Amino acid sequence: MYAHYINRGHRLDELINMSYVDKLFYLASMRVEEDKKIEFYNAFLGGGE
Repeated sequence: MYAHYINRGHRLDELINMSYVDKLFYLASMRVEEDKKIEFYNAFLGGGE
């Protein structure tokens, strides 16, 4: 998770010092973004549903 958000401009100390709830939110947001990428590439390449 840290690499994902550092690449998007967040500072490491900011990520390390987040509360547990914030970390869960960031993980869920990262998962949604990855799911959207998968859907896009499946549609683009003609695979998937």
